[in-house]
Amino acid sequence: ALRRYFEQYRLPPYNGQPLYPYGSKSQGLSVNPDYSYTVGVNWKRLQETDEAAAEALNNLLSCYRSQLPPEHVVGGNMYTHSHPNFRRIVREGLDSYEERVKRIADVDIREGLLDLLAGIRCFHSRIVEKLKAEAEDSELYLDGCDNIGRLDADLIDYYRGEDITELLKCFFQNADVNNGWSGSLGPDYNALTLQCVKAVKGFRRPSLELRITSDMPQELWDAALDSISAGGGSPSLYREDGYQNALKRLFPDIPQKDRLCFSGGGCTETMLVGMSNVGSLDAGINVAWIFEKVMRQHLPSSDHFDDFYQVFMDTCRQQIDQVLLAISASQKLRAQYRPHPMRTLLIDDCIDRGKDFNNGGARYYWSVVNLAGLINVLDSLLVIRQLVFIDRVMSGSELLDRMDAGETFLNYPNIPRHGQDLEEANDMAKRLSTDLCAVFEGKVPYLGGAYLPSSIQFVTYTAKGKLVGATPDGRAAGDPLCDSIGAIHGNDKLGATALLNSAAALCQETMAGTPVLNVKMDPSHLSDYAQALVKGYFQSGGMQMQITCVKKEDLLDAKEHPEKYPNLIVRVGGYSEYFSRLTPELRQTVIDRTLYGM
Repeated sequence: ALRRYFEQYRLPPYNGQPLYPYGSKSQGLSVNPDYSYTVGVNWKRLQETDEAAAEALNNLLSCYRSQLPPEHVVGGNMYTHSHPNFRRIVREGLDSYEERVKRIADVDIREGLLDLLAGIRCFHSRIVEKLKAEAEDSELYLDGCDNIGRLDADLIDYYRGEDITELLKCFFQNADVNNGWSGSLGPDYNALTLQCVKAVKGFRRPSLELRITSDMPQELWDAALDSISAGGGSPSLYREDGYQNALKRLFPDIPQKDRLCFSGGGCTETMLVGMSNVGSLDAGINVAWIFEKVMRQHLPSSDHFDDFYQVFMDTCRQQIDQVLLAISASQKLRAQYRPHPMRTLLIDDCIDRGKDFNNGGARYYWSVVNLAGLINVLDSLLVIRQLVFIDRVMSGSELLDRMDAGETFLNYPNIPRHGQDLEEANDMAKRLSTDLCAVFEGKVPYLGGAYLPSSIQFVTYTAKGKLVGATPDGRAAGDPLCDSIGAIHGNDKLGATALLNSAAALCQETMAGTPVLNVKMDPSHLSDYAQALVKGYFQSGGMQMQITCVKKEDLLDAKEHPEKYPNLIVRVGGYSEYFSRLTPELRQTVIDRTLYGM
């Protein structure tokens, strides 16, 4: 099927761009190649086109279904982004892969990959012939992408001192049109790092991730903040030593040279470029959903806060263990019924092992699992502890009754909240995150490796909040969950430093899948304070930060008149998105974020 797809791919017109094919790769097909699930299907279109084909394909694909419970797929349900080994492709050329493929003992894999190579070769030949006829000087072409890898590291051997910023802009625009995802820059900074940071200014995609070291050049800091201030959200910022420490602890057998190939894939799930198969995101534990059920059943009868907290954690362990078993069961089914030829071809060491990417062929495997509603639970625990067990101004039953009657408990000034840098809240943040992440320790997925907790809610925290009743943090029943590890809107009014210190109190290196922190800053003063804030946050234990630079009045106007702001970009979860594409609820959560730096 992939061979036929490449042989019959409808080439777009050539309009003089330095990259080709250029523009949307959509072919208007009922069945398409899919980077996450191998096969993507527009079932409505297929039913209308060929009902018998739809039935046959449904029967075939039904062998593999996710085994996850629906309440625990917040931001993740067996997704699998990946970074192909672009560095190897560029240096060896795909023709060189054929000899390696021919040595595979498994006939199905060998002949399948040879078919795929034949399709790619045909696709390439058609492109070359078209360019010879229409653009004799053109040398490059590009199709759609999942993640772009480490662009500065992969291309630097071919750099001859020229300024390729405009070429990079063309590349990024094409990635944006095709919903391409992420790529990392550094930590071996070079001239291309700087050009990439400058070129991504104002673009939604790709989501470039700048790996921050203590000695990153000031010129790169200046370019990064200038790009961020333009409103595209790139680059997002990553503490290099934090991720290296986390990977070394989790995977002591991985050589340093491989660990240095770190990049977030998809939103920002931790991967090693060209050599890893990472479940990203495999599942999303709805911690707030668990908490609300436990609270209603056990809070009225709990005599001590620690007793209530222990019941909650015991239930979390049970729920998380069930989800991890479901992930392994789903991985096993996928290994049997959902091969991935393209990734098998392009990611080490699938060819040399003669094994499919989804069945143990890649060099490294692990699974990223989302922790959703974490801060809702944190603030709810702080409210319950203060009102029910310390001040004893109400019983557990009364708290539930008053909460269900609409009380938010926001008028109690002595309750510490996440985002205010108060010792009691920070201690609870450390306790809760440590205990939750400990549940994943020592658990091994079906294909090996480990489970990496994360907090990456992207656009899912509104829909999955509808499953959760009212919680003492101030949420009404059905309201959105918190956005990753940031403060609940309205609680972080003591300034950016207080928010960052609160976020750093979470045990972030144990959330190595990535703990996302969204911050909204005033673009007019960004260069005055942002660098110091980022450095301070990372020195305190923060792992990742992404910044939205849009004025609130523009967001409010765009909410009412989205047609006037088609290119307004904001950060959500681990990536950037056009504001106009967000649901009304998501738009409101972005508007409600505290704006720092005015």
